[in-house]
Amino acid sequence: MSERVNLSSIPINRGQQQSLESIDPKDLVEIINSRFDVNPTSRINAVFGNPDFLPFSFLELGVRRGAAVCRIVRNFSEPFRQEIVNIVSEFEQELKDNNQDILTRQEIEEIFSMSEKEQGFVKDFFSNLAQASPSEVLQDPERFSKLLPIPVGTGFLVGNSYLLTNHHILPDEKLCHEIIAEFGYDQDGLGRKIPPIAYKLDTNPETGFFETNENLDYTLVKLQDKPVDPDLSILGRAGDHFGWITLDENSTRIAPPVDKTKIENLKLDGFDIKIPQSKSLEGEPVNIIQHPKGRRKQVILSSNRVTEIYKQFIRYQADADFSSSGSPVFNQQWQLVALHHAAVEDINDSKTMFEITAEEGVRTCEIVKDLKVKKEQYDPEVDSITEQKSNPKSQKIQTFITNFVDTVEKKAETNSTYPAPTYT
Repeated sequence: MSERVNLSSIPINRGQQQSLESIDPKDLVEIINSRFDVNPTSRINAVFGNPDFLPFSFLELGVRRGAAVCRIVRNFSEPFRQEIVNIVSEFEQELKDNNQDILTRQEIEEIFSMSEKEQGFVKDFFSNLAQASPSEVLQDPERFSKLLPIPVGTGFLVGNSYLLTNHHILPDEKLCHEIIAEFGYDQDGLGRKIPPIAYKLDTNPETGFFETNENLDYTLVKLQDKPVDPDLSILGRAGDHFGWITLDENSTRIAPPVDKTKIENLKLDGFDIKIPQSKSLEGEPVNIIQHPKGRRKQVILSSNRVTEIYKQFIRYQADADFSSSGSPVFNQQWQLVALHHAAVEDINDSKTMFEITAEEGVRTCEIVKDLKVKKEQYDPEVDSITEQKSNPKSQKIQTFITNFVDTVEKKAETNSTYPAPTYT
């Protein structure tokens, strides 16, 4: 039996890989040259091709960025419970067809993050069960209800009340009432669990916000202004307490690996490249803050580098797992460069199970561009009486972009803040 491989989320097969649009050579050169421009006033100036020495404040800034990252859980309603049962049943049948064992009890515990439940939960959940399959375990609505809420991914604040995650986590506005964002789902240096602060999504048609794109696999939503716990209402909006991470349209925040042959070919094509002596360079490191398997907050800082940049996506070697989807991907300056969304699957005739060759994220510069396109698409003809464009969706997107997004035209008018995390 082939060894099972942990998946960060939805696998991408070779057919999908072939549809990726390559980055334009001019844009690639712009990225390379830009990453060689060291800002002497920067707190963190380790850049492309330079030694990886980092100031100690690098850690402090990472902690501040991480405060805006949350675990996303979902209270699945009954119709969706049956969907889960069907998915698990199909997976079980696939394993049987390949002469492999069905999911073990330990794997069920991991998938539903049972270790995060109260002490004694696992023993109670599996009581009176012998060798039942996972689908049989989940068939019982009462037993399934004990698993709720179920961790489904990661998300992060990109404005004082705006949350960014994946489309495959939250594909439909109708599901918003089932979603809860848990901030501060963490533990201290002694391993003691910190109680999270939960926020529901704003489903009010007047004040809410929902934009999604299946191809770019992102969903941008708005949270309610106060936490679920009324005793914590004094905290107000999530971003006012945890800070937020700025979306940036700048496409040159991180560079892929380049070898001597690639450099020489670009020079032959007439491009001016600033790489000294045409030396080969590794891809830049990425830092990922995430909730793998729904666990307390984790961070990936070592042995992670960009392997390829496409027009809309970026690929990197890094550790991730299910529920890591929706995590922010940073460069060494803790600037947001991508929204993590998938594992890259390698399939060949000799393998019966997935093998992961890389992880993949959606470039945040492309998300900003898509939001700007959506705004224009929503704009109707100019009203003959007011001579103003009055489409509510267009106005909401423009408000978000104006206040919280750095575009090529300007910086956000409301500068994002990154307070040190505090928990109550």
